[in-house]
Amino acid sequence: MVKTALIYPPVSDPTSGYHSLCCLAGYARQFGFDDIDIIDSNIDSWLYTAAPEQIGSTLQYIHERTALLAALEQPTPMEQMELYYALKVQGMNFAEALPAAIHTFRNEAEFHDYRLYTSAVETVMLWMDALSLKGFPGQFKGFSLATSGFFNIFSSMDMRDARITGRISEPFAGYFRNELIPHLILGDYSLVGISITYVAQLPFALSMAHHIRSSCPDIRIIFGGTAVSDYWKYITDPSDFYAVFGAADACIIGEGESAFVSILQAMKHKHPLTASANIALHPRLQAVPGASVTEIKYEDICSFPVPEYSKLPWEKYLSPYPFIYYSPSRGCYWNRCTFCDYGLNTDSPTSPWRQYPLDKIMKDLRTLAVTYKYIYFSVDVLSPALLLKLAAAILEEGLDIRWGAEIRLEEYWTPERCELLHRSGCTAISVGFESGNQRILNLINKGTKVDRLQETIQRFSEAGIGVQIMGFTGFPTETVEDALSSVHFLQQNSKYWTLGGLGQFVLTSGAIIAKEPERFGIQHIRPFEGEDVAWRLHYSEQEHLLADSSRHGSQELTEAKTSLRTHLLDRPWVGGVDTAHSMFYHDRFGNSILEVISGTDHTAVEAGTVLELNGHISKGYYYLPVHKLFNRKNLDQLLDTAEQAGMAVTAQNITALLEEWQPEDSSYPQPKEQQLFIRRDGTLFPFPPPMLEFLRNFEHGLCLTELLQQSAQHEFHTQLWRHSIKSRLLRLKYAPAEEA
Repeated sequence: MVKTALIYPPVSDPTSGYHSLCCLAGYARQFGFDDIDIIDSNIDSWLYTAAPEQIGSTLQYIHERTALLAALEQPTPMEQMELYYALKVQGMNFAEALPAAIHTFRNEAEFHDYRLYTSAVETVMLWMDALSLKGFPGQFKGFSLATSGFFNIFSSMDMRDARITGRISEPFAGYFRNELIPHLILGDYSLVGISITYVAQLPFALSMAHHIRSSCPDIRIIFGGTAVSDYWKYITDPSDFYAVFGAADACIIGEGESAFVSILQAMKHKHPLTASANIALHPRLQAVPGASVTEIKYEDICSFPVPEYSKLPWEKYLSPYPFIYYSPSRGCYWNRCTFCDYGLNTDSPTSPWRQYPLDKIMKDLRTLAVTYKYIYFSVDVLSPALLLKLAAAILEEGLDIRWGAEIRLEEYWTPERCELLHRSGCTAISVGFESGNQRILNLINKGTKVDRLQETIQRFSEAGIGVQIMGFTGFPTETVEDALSSVHFLQQNSKYWTLGGLGQFVLTSGAIIAKEPERFGIQHIRPFEGEDVAWRLHYSEQEHLLADSSRHGSQELTEAKTSLRTHLLDRPWVGGVDTAHSMFYHDRFGNSILEVISGTDHTAVEAGTVLELNGHISKGYYYLPVHKLFNRKNLDQLLDTAEQAGMAVTAQNITALLEEWQPEDSSYPQPKEQQLFIRRDGTLFPFPPPMLEFLRNFEHGLCLTELLQQSAQHEFHTQLWRHSIKSRLLRLKYAPAEEA
């Protein structure tokens, strides 16, 4: 037997387990490899940081570091950013708030109370800000990692530097040393496989592998996952690949089931690892120097067994119910969109289209439905005909499941067919409408018509199915007017979609646009200077298109896109498309989900409603110029400025760039001494004294009616009251039972 640990690294969605390792374990079991454990170090490492002794240790570190930095006469931008984030997290009683937040996520009643839920999210998001002070300040974007800032994930120079990946991973280094490594040693594992699905996991996976290699030199280490394949495809100098993945014995490129089993078989028979389909050996193991992946193989997915979901630690996730991803297809049957460059593909927008037959899907669902009620079909897209047959089969067998999927907005979907999906348990579907402008849709080669998109969205909504909608602006040749038509499309159909909005176009190397730039009015395509993993590309638009281009937006477009946002939170919380929590809320509240999460219960309060501070006023006065401190907003401005010039910000050049760059708000006037209002989500407000005095009235709870009885400034205080509710400076006061 080859005892194997498959590890899912930080940092990613903590609300459910990812299914990639479950698929590998299930597939290997067919070949007699049963001794496989799955370690979800993403959730394990975060829970480790939330243990009482670790909370105390982290807060003590922040306190000592803040005192040291505050004494500096000329702190560097990074040191200023540390101070800024230290101020954000001060005042939160994490020792009580974190356990309470975890309980809220796991408790059905509290989870569906959106006020309690929002407070729980703000607590854990603020804790991520606190943890970032052990790494690069502000490095986390919720439960993800910024791809660039003081480091750049697409720079192999940064990612091969153990000092950089080690600092990024420092918030979880205690877990690596004190829990993961002892567990691997005690378990006597022969093989460790690390699956990197998202590039945000890359630095943590690399640092984890270095810990394992130094402590357990006899363990074989392999990497796999979409992010590894992307590095392999897009690194400009292939010889640098193993400079990044140096701790690995081999990397699996592309789909991993057969490659994983071939590695297990080689180890079982004590044969050397060899380069074969989808396997890239480390040069130290290559019999022939320069040997590489011999071919990229796509799997016969119909031979796959049901994934081994039981190996995931379901009791640990931040959710009231288990939620699984299930993939009955791979690739996209359309596979023509000119912007697409997705997943484990090679020379086409997605990988080749393959789909389970209906009988196999139903066989798997019969097994899964015994334990798991919430199932998301994690696919590029499902074919409409199969989905309709599947819905009918689910109803016929009486399977009690709730499900969602990503689909294309085909004219196929009649009201009757949408109703059938809903009756079978469909709570929400995710759709990429991409654009509300027909010319842009034609350039995308989406194969859809704007007027028919509206009809289809309406049909799903009227059948009781939530529509989560995704699009983007900035497509080549798109004007601001074109982009605004997408905004108007969503505004006109706002009652028919629940979550989503408009992102920003990014040109990637494998897209048809990059291969045929003249068709799309772009030129001078090149990697960003400083990024040698050329996943994204910089380009220039032809001169006659520049004046009206929506690529870098306009104030009108930016404000219009922002106005579409109807909720406070994003992935992986309620409000994020295709998330566990959004599915749970869709199931509970249906298409009225926005009435629950849009904040109307906070803004439409009456004068007699008791409100309290949604945060706290700092205890001391600060002589630091808070708005002049370098912060994440300033860093994002620097990134935007550099990227528009075709330059990437990396650890190698950020010092020089900062010396040349000035933040947009550097002239913001600042008093000599300042108290702050710190909203519960960590947002800093350096209010003038009259505003702080107004807010102090609500420290223990107060209604407007009582305040006005004590005030001679009725109109002024009423205006401040309304502003404070709208800006979430005040919240509904919780009853003692709710707080508990």
